[in-house]
Formats: sequence, structure tokens, C-alpha cells
Amino acid sequence: MFNLLPAVLVGGPPYAGKSVLFYRLTQALREAGVDHYALRACPDGEGNWFYEGHPELARMLRVKLTEWPPAFIQSISHALEHRCLPFLVDMGGRPRASQECLLRGCTHSILLLREDRSEETVFWRQLVEKHNLLPLARLISRPDGASAITDNSSILEGIMTGLERRTARLGDSSDLFRELLARISALFTSYDLREVRASNLNHAPTELTIDVQQELRVFTTTSTNWEPPMLSLLLARLPAQTPLSVYGIGPGWLYAALAASADPQPFYLFDPKLPFGWISPARLSLTPDVVQAEDLHIELTSTRAATILRISFPYDRLDYLRPDPLLFPSVPIEPGLIIDGRVPNWLLTALTRFYRTAGVAWIAVFYPPLGQAVVVSSRNEALQPGDLMAIPSS
Repeated sequence: MFNLLPAVLVGGPPYAGKSVLFYRLTQALREAGVDHYALRACPDGEGNWFYEGHPELARMLRVKLTEWPPAFIQSISHALEHRCLPFLVDMGGRPRASQECLLRGCTHSILLLREDRSEETVFWRQLVEKHNLLPLARLISRPDGASAITDNSSILEGIMTGLERRTARLGDSSDLFRELLARISALFTSYDLREVRASNLNHAPTELTIDVQQELRVFTTTSTNWEPPMLSLLLARLPAQTPLSVYGIGPGWLYAALAASADPQPFYLFDPKLPFGWISPARLSLTPDVVQAEDLHIELTSTRAATILRISFPYDRLDYLRPDPLLFPSVPIEPGLIIDGRVPNWLLTALTRFYRTAGVAWIAVFYPPLGQAVVVSSRNEALQPGDLMAIPSS
């Protein structure tokens, strides 16, 4: 069955600045309160953290794959087919024939092109026409100069400048960017997002449900970002050990802390990439040794200050819909545990509850924008949720 919710492809050749534009658009949509999901349909390891963390750390965490694994393509295709919110979609620089199936799940396109790559321009224009994507905008990327609108008719055209990674967080105040944002917002809100949101919340599996974006307004009306000092205040507002469903976009440590607070009662989170939306944390099983899987790599490091559990995914994604539990190693109860890696919320919440039940003194989640770990659960009176810890070197 065709999904009526829009999925807007942001496409174009490599090094045109697509990922920077994509980041700025999703941040601006969040600030405007427009519900959507930013789907990075390319296994390069990029995400918001890539622009918000330390540049050297971002380069270390980034992954580049020349060949997309079939399982990855299937996962993205499944997400597009079953989306529960409007999507922005970043597909990378030049999709191969095996990856073109992903375009069938999109509805509209924004092309960011380069004047020095005419063949790539022809390729991308033919690609979106082949898959019948409705064009929202065709833009030319230039490194310098001023952004400008060249055609403000049915298809927005213009010259966009300054799409550099080092300035991604500065945003874009140009008339061209504002017009592009307005057109995307109009498209997304042409579907009653309040009704979509209400429907998603009505299907929550527990009586107590919180929307983290609404909760954030209790602490700030000028930012769309959660900060660690807010965590203890939020937990104080909620009943502990109560079944809980969590909706909305927030940092992983926020989800992990809420899962720990609700433990051992049922906990659910909303994932707009899955057909049923609401999911519980992943199933985990304890193993005495570190076991490596093809799609999941685990590294365990013990220091005097903490045990560090580093997790990585060779194919950038891990499938939630798997028949067997994921195997994770036992760790010392003392002194505490730091979880490090770009871990999906359904796994991060599972790990937090898993090791909390095992009696680990405290658990923290590494947060790249701060270069430190955020404590999400603690049996130690000296540590509280929201406290920051540096990753020990030895």
C-alpha cells in the first residue's frame, strides 16, 4: 500500500554540501515545531553528532563504505515503506543501480548540484524523473559568494553558498534557505501532523506517555536541545518504576535514563521507521566473553575509573527485527560502565536496563557533542543522572 506521508529526497553529486544542507533543514524544522524524521539512507556513519561534536572525534567515528550491504538497503527500503512521519532522506552522492530501489519510497526531491559536474547534473535529473519524484527545488552549490533565488515559481531554483561542515551549526539566514524551508514546512504540514501525532500517541502501549519535545518546554523555550543538567529535574517530575512510553526526538542518554527510571516495569519508545511505531528495548542475553557478530562489533576495556563498552556497526545499522537475542558480555559491577558508540535508542535502553539489573554501580552514555559521558543510572549517591564523566584513558 502506498504511503501518503511525504518523503523528500535531498540528492546531488558528492561534495556539493548535501549533508550540511540536510542537517540545517532538519534542525530548522525542529525549531519550527514541524514533526518529521531525518533518514540518512547512506552507510557513511554521519548524523547530527557529526556536526555537533569535536571535528577530530567526528572524523574518527565516521565510516565510509564503497558497497552498500543488501541488508542495509533492505532496512532503509523498509523504513521508507512504513514511515509514520514525513521524512527527509539523504542518499549520498551517486546511488548505484542496486540502491535505486530506495527512490521508489520517496515522493519529492531537492537537488543540490555543482556547475563543474554537468554529467552528474544530468544523472540526478534523470534519476528523479525516472522515479517520478515531484521536484521541490533545484539548487546550485557554490563555495563562495551570496546565496540567491533565481526562480521562485513552482520549482524553487537558486544559488546556495557556504555549505561547509565547519559552519554547519551556524545555520542559514538567506532568503533562499528560508524559502526552501517554507516549502518543505508547507508540504509536511499539508498533512495534519497534529492528527498524525495524536494517532501515534493514542496507540502508545502504556497509560503514562511523555513527549520529550513537549517536556523540554518545561525547562527552556529558546532551545530544541536537551542538556544534561535538565535530566535530574525531568526524572523528579515522573513516577519511578512505572510503565512508560516515550515519544519524540531526544539524545540517547535521555531515553536511557527514562528506561532506567521505569525499570523493571515495561518501557516503550517510538520509532517512525517501523510499521508498528512503538517498540520495546531489544532482547539481550549475557555471555561470559565478548562475541563478535558480522553486523555488531563489541570492545570491552577495563580501567580503574570505569569499564568502557564500545559498540560499532560495520554496516552502519543494526536490524531491530531479528529472531535471536543480542549477546553482550558480563562486566564488573564496580566501578561503573560507560557505553560508547552510535547506538540506536532501542539498543541503548536495553543495555542500560540489562547492566542495571546486573548490579553495575552506575551507567553513563558517551555524548559526542560534549566529548563526555552522561550518567543515566546510578546506585552511587555521589553520582546523579545528568552528571558528566570523561572517558578514562587507562
